[in-house]
Amino acid sequence: MGPDDVLLLVMLIALTVYALFGGADFGAGIWEFTTALQSDDHERRHIYKAIGPVWEANHVWLIFVLVILMNGFPLAFASLCRALWLPLLLALCGIVFRGAGYAFRYYSRGTKQELVMWEAVFAVASTATPVFLGACAGAVASGRLAITATGDYEADYLTGWMSSLSIFTGIYAVGLCAYLAAVYLAREAAVAEDEGLTELWRRRSLSTGVWMGFMSLSGVVLIWLDAPVLRSGFTTRGWLLVIVSLLCGMGSLIAVARRKFFQAVVASSGAVASVIWGWGISQYPIIVPPTVTSDLAKAPNNVLWAMILISAAGAVFLLPSLAYLFILFKRADHD
Repeated sequence: MGPDDVLLLVMLIALTVYALFGGADFGAGIWEFTTALQSDDHERRHIYKAIGPVWEANHVWLIFVLVILMNGFPLAFASLCRALWLPLLLALCGIVFRGAGYAFRYYSRGTKQELVMWEAVFAVASTATPVFLGACAGAVASGRLAITATGDYEADYLTGWMSSLSIFTGIYAVGLCAYLAAVYLAREAAVAEDEGLTELWRRRSLSTGVWMGFMSLSGVVLIWLDAPVLRSGFTTRGWLLVIVSLLCGMGSLIAVARRKFFQAVVASSGAVASVIWGWGISQYPIIVPPTVTSDLAKAPNNVLWAMILISAAGAVFLLPSLAYLFILFKRADHD
């Protein structure tokens, strides 16, 4: 395993952590959006208590992925920035406005109209961000981005990223976030011994989980029809993770139905992680299908090794700090 493979593995791990924790936080806002801001104050306090005050830390993982991609695989980073500048910019706007909406709604002492406005900003931005991030992932996975082996982009800068798979994955990402949030919030309510909220989020977990099962099967069919590079990888390397994702998804539904919420959290996280790892392993060693591979895009080895050492040193401080942050505030939430 070369240094480029190590960095790709680190990126995949960081992307998985971001999907699990950041995705659940986005999902809380998605539920506000899908219920048309009709949540009562008790339910809203439960949502905000569950995602704060650790929600800001989750974007560290996305920034980490982008920094590794920029420095470790500059050709791939530059080409993706050219091709995906519009959905990435819209996702960034969503992250910024979501943070503003959350902060002003949570801490504001304004009028009812002002609170509703910030609730709407939080809900819309929380929904839009995974749409555009998911669309970026789908655009890459489709292999239809007109990126040459030299990193040049030869399609329309406004619409070249759009395809049937990118549109599907944008919607699919919203569903994954809502699914994770529902399961996590059901467990939070059960720990808090709030029977009403536990049952509410239990029902939402079951309905969303069933819906996501159908969407996952549809996604496999769409990949088979629309993403030849990914299809080839799935049939040779990634098929086992498809099965793992299916089994974890079914296990999470069974656990929720039996009110085993800790097991449901583990299983639902496994289902989402398997989707991401199935994509990464099936596409390896290609970063931007079909032409930009890790060998073609990587920086010199001395740069790669320096990044690995810096990442390892940073992890010594970052990981215990993040773990303590979660332990401290989650314990405080339930004391």
